Amino acid sequence: MKKLDGKVALITGAGRRKGIGAACAYRLAEGGAAVIITDINGPFEEFPNYKVGAGDELAKVADGIRELGVKVLPLFADISSEESVQLLVAEAKKEFGRVDILVNNAGGSPGPAPLTQFTLAAWEKTLAINLTGTFLCCREVVPLMIENGGGKIVNISSRAARRGAIWMHAYSAAKAGILGLTKSMALELAPFNICVNALLPGDIESDFKQWGLEVEAQVRGTTVEALKGAIVRATPLGRLGSPEDVAAAVAFFASPDSDYLTGEIMNISGGYGLGNATANLLI
Repeated sequence: MKKLDGKVALITGAGRRKGIGAACAYRLAEGGAAVIITDINGPFEEFPNYKVGAGDELAKVADGIRELGVKVLPLFADISSEESVQLLVAEAKKEFGRVDILVNNAGGSPGPAPLTQFTLAAWEKTLAINLTGTFLCCREVVPLMIENGGGKIVNISSRAARRGAIWMHAYSAAKAGILGLTKSMALELAPFNICVNALLPGDIESDFKQWGLEVEAQVRGTTVEALKGAIVRATPLGRLGSPEDVAAAVAFFASPDSDYLTGEIMNISGGYGLGNATANLLI
C-alpha cells in the first residue's frame, strides 16, 4: 500500500511540464494520490507578454499522470479570482468529495522593474497571484479538510521571501507574506488535524527560473550562464536544484511522515549561502 492511497491532492500552477507544480503532481500521484491539477489558460490581459500556463501543457501533464494509473482532473482556474477559486473547489468536491492535500504552488512576477518605475498594476497583480491566491485556495479547501478529519497544506514560498530579488519587489513581499500566512494558519488549524507548512525553493531549474535569470542578467549587464556559474559556486551541493527536488519535500509534508510538523519553513536550496564547500574543507 502506498502512503497516499485514498488521498486527493490539489496542486495549483501545474500547467508547465518542466515546472515545480507538474513535478509535485507526478510525485503525489506516484504516492497513490488522485490529483487535481490547475493553471490559468493563456496570458494575463494586462501583461500579454508574460508567460503563464497553457491548455496544451496542462493536458500533457494530465496525460502523463494517467499513465501512472491514478485519477487526474485537469481544470483551468485563475487563483487571483475569488469566483474562479470557488468554482475550482466546487468541481473538486463534485468529482472526489474531498481534498486532503493542497499544494499552493502557483506564482509569478509580471512587470518586474526598478522601484521608481514599478507600476501599481504590477504590484497588485503579483500580490494577487502569489499571496491572495494562496489565501483564497486555503480558505475554500479548509472546510473540506475539516469535514474529512484533517489534511495537509504545503505553501510554496521562495528564497526571495528572506533575501529579496532584484526588480521583483512585489514578488519578494508576497512570498514573505506567505510565511506569515503559513504560521497563522498552522496555529488556527492544528485543532482540526490540518498541518500547514511552507517551502522556500532557491535556484530551481525551471522555465520561471530561466526567465528570472534573464531579467537579472539584463539588470547586471552579464549573461545567464555567468549567473548560473556564480550560483553553483555559492551552493555547497554544487548544482542548481530540480523541480523534483522540491516535489520530494512536498511529498514528505503531504505524507503521514510529517504528521507532527506544522508551521515549519524549509529551505530547498542545496545549502546556498553557507559558502563554497571546497573552501571550507579542513586540511
